Amino acid sequence: MKYKKISLPFDENFLSSIQNPNKPTVVISIFGKSSLPSKSCKARFVNDFYDRPVFNSSLVQVNSNQKIQSSIECFYDEPGGIVYLHLIGAFDSHLITQNIEELSTEIEEKGFLRVWSTLKFNHACSLLFLLSVSHILLLTHPVPVFDVSYLSYFKALDCSRSKFLNAIKSVLLKIPNVSSNWIENTRLCTPRLLFYYETCPNEFKKTKHTTGPCHPGLKKAEHSLEDQIYGILRKRRIISNICINSMFAIPANQEYVFMDDSPDQVLDWNEFLTNSLINMCNSSSVEIKDSFIDYEIEEDIEKDFLNKSHNIKKFLFDHIEVAFKKGFDDNIGRHAMNIPSYFEAPAIGTWCLVANEMYNLFVLAIDHDEEFKIGMESLRSFLDIDTNFSERRCRKVQPIAMATYQDNLPSHYNRNYHDTKVAQVLSVFAQHARGPLLDDYIQILVKDCDKLWQSGRQMCETLSLTGNPCTQPLHKGGTVDGPLKESEQDDNPINRDELPIMEHSSSIMYLSACNCGHKQGTREDPFTIRTANYDFYQIMANDCACGCLDQIHFPVFQPSTQNYRAAQLFAKPPVIAGRKNSAGLLHTPTQIGHTQGLSLGGVFASCHSVDPINDILGEASRNREVPNRQGVTTVELTNGQKNEDTISGNQIVIRVTDTDGDTKEKSLVRQPSTTEYLPGMLHTESPSSLLPQFPSWSLVCLGSSCLYSHNIGLQETQHPGFLNSTAYLLPWDVTVRLEHHPRDRYWNTDKNKINLSPVQRGRKTKGSREFSVKIFIGVEYECPRGHRFMCSAPDKILSTAGNGIVKENGNKVSNSDMPLYFPCPCSSAPLMAQLMRIHIVTPKAPVHVTLNPMVQPDENGGPIFVTGFDTPIELTQSTYWILRLPYVYASDRGPYLPPKEPSQKNQGKLLKGVYSVAEATTDNNKLNI
Repeated sequence: MKYKKISLPFDENFLSSIQNPNKPTVVISIFGKSSLPSKSCKARFVNDFYDRPVFNSSLVQVNSNQKIQSSIECFYDEPGGIVYLHLIGAFDSHLITQNIEELSTEIEEKGFLRVWSTLKFNHACSLLFLLSVSHILLLTHPVPVFDVSYLSYFKALDCSRSKFLNAIKSVLLKIPNVSSNWIENTRLCTPRLLFYYETCPNEFKKTKHTTGPCHPGLKKAEHSLEDQIYGILRKRRIISNICINSMFAIPANQEYVFMDDSPDQVLDWNEFLTNSLINMCNSSSVEIKDSFIDYEIEEDIEKDFLNKSHNIKKFLFDHIEVAFKKGFDDNIGRHAMNIPSYFEAPAIGTWCLVANEMYNLFVLAIDHDEEFKIGMESLRSFLDIDTNFSERRCRKVQPIAMATYQDNLPSHYNRNYHDTKVAQVLSVFAQHARGPLLDDYIQILVKDCDKLWQSGRQMCETLSLTGNPCTQPLHKGGTVDGPLKESEQDDNPINRDELPIMEHSSSIMYLSACNCGHKQGTREDPFTIRTANYDFYQIMANDCACGCLDQIHFPVFQPSTQNYRAAQLFAKPPVIAGRKNSAGLLHTPTQIGHTQGLSLGGVFASCHSVDPINDILGEASRNREVPNRQGVTTVELTNGQKNEDTISGNQIVIRVTDTDGDTKEKSLVRQPSTTEYLPGMLHTESPSSLLPQFPSWSLVCLGSSCLYSHNIGLQETQHPGFLNSTAYLLPWDVTVRLEHHPRDRYWNTDKNKINLSPVQRGRKTKGSREFSVKIFIGVEYECPRGHRFMCSAPDKILSTAGNGIVKENGNKVSNSDMPLYFPCPCSSAPLMAQLMRIHIVTPKAPVHVTLNPMVQPDENGGPIFVTGFDTPIELTQSTYWILRLPYVYASDRGPYLPPKEPSQKNQGKLLKGVYSVAEATTDNNKLNI
């Protein structure tokens, strides 16, 4: 075959098919930019040379799988001894559009400048290969304007080429039949650079009907552009008088700029293919040749074609003829004759071997040594001007930005302060830094700031049970029932063994009253449930009379062995850590009381939950309801128990039943564990066999009911911290009706019971007696500043008239769910006060006031916290009692944080049904005297 299109690197089949391996060869390399319609083909004129699609640019045959990496096509004209190399790369518009999706994804990840610099570097490596193996370099461009963007390419290649000379020499030494001059000069010659423009100015362009020579002004335009190009290249010192010292040369006495003046071709491919098919059918014979033009047969046609005044083949073959005859000597000036130039037209076989090695060296990047890698980095540095500028600029601004972070740093600080300082650093850095390395240096700055923060300045940040972080330096030790801090996670790089040992502290102090409310004291922000609900009040009791007052002890764990431990309660399905719901619950998968998660429900299948509400309702459903004549529903108990039912809001019916009978059932007695305790607070989802180690509630008796005077209210000296006009209890008038069993004609078996006289049948008061009792109740709220006040309704603070008369009563308080948190009116920006105490002054009557407090901190279905008694607590007659509620509520999901603003909903509530009245018995209460 006389004409072969092959690809680099050359394989053995091509090398063996060469008929004359020793034939001299001239190599022409075509590179540059191409327009979109040309389909990445800059060598379309070569197709016209040989009347065949050497370098295809047809719309019908398009390689859609071509990647954007630089590639080199090769065509060998064996009869003429000419090798054409066609470089396709990132400067071809069609190739860019083919890979636009891949490029868009890469640009989003790395940035445009970084992606574009990589494409330019790959293109420059291909140009290095062409410079090393070519005689003629043909730079193509769509429009007749010199593209100055090539100046940076040429300058970068010229400055970095000297770094590759040793690598090129070592490659040439390994190839046989390479001349010593070739090895010494590391290239065939100083290649000539020619310029081919696909179009010319419109006034010089031919039409389809134009014949004859070109426009007279076209040659003048080409010569003018040659002068401009020569002046630019000489001024930038890319070419010189001595061509051996330059990367390429410009011919001194030949034209090196060509503008194609052929008419524009509007390609109508349907018409073209149809006409071609008609011409083939009309032809007498169709001869398919492998060779379309033969130099021996068509010699006359070639001479006529070359004699035309203006065509690309004549322009190019004039230089090829010089190369074959005497070679290139492009030295100019007075010293041109004294400095010999080097030119060699190598044998095609030797050139193919050299081209393979050079292709592996520059394009495929195979077998690089350290010196060659340094040269490649130098080339990348010369090309990537934007990156170099960005790096220098970012390095200059980096210490300035870090100084912003270090300015006025405290000894230790939390993550919020750290993030604020980092934001300031990035703001300063972004104002002055520029270029594609901006994001890289931002990551470096963030890492440097994190490293500085973690090198002794990091705050512990463990959250307390009220949601405040620990302000101590990062340390180990300290018991916490709240969420773990970030430094305690497994992926933290800090060595925990080197940290100091200390207790947690948020540096926040609160003012709180003791159990009875007679003394106030400061308390630290608690990190454990025991500190919040028990230890503080025990300390305050030592300074107050709380420890000497009568009190009711709540059920707690009583160990029977020294090896007792916390129950291992496995957590429920995990929730998102660190997220707050509307009720302020900080969900955390942390351990409370050093146990593996606190899940108090659904663990022990055999354990039923302690829920007084469900117990009472379930027991009442098993009894029968009997309507009386007045429409009042009374509940008759069959187990010798007493029950009460609130009638019309303030009327309570107590029915005394026959305790002697065969139908009496024995209730089951719960036996709590004496070896495992409940690691947390007691609520309705807790296993019934576990009790906590300490009580979170307190119920003390201040003394006789005469301690409270409704005309005076609570004295400031006895109850400090109360706001004006709010230190009063609410009177609650309750009508009690006793109904006894018909067999009980007299209810006088005990001195504490009312002695009823027999009544006549047929009256409405048959077997019953009504009387009214007055109970004083008060719901006390306390804010973190120690301000205290009473509420007269779920949405109203108690207020008195000018003469101190309380007009409200306790109906709304007793028959409604009271909010757990209420805005304190102590300032313009009110804090949230918490329901902390319930005041009860019992009447002097033969009944007992009972308490059954149940608190639900989360109205979205959270657990209900209870005292632990199976039955309501009975209070003695004519006494003053104060029930202190827990300071912190915490379940297996973590502590329930108080709301930050009054507008927050679902703030928790004290469920209604706290107060009631029961029959007075000899075994009246569990009072510890």
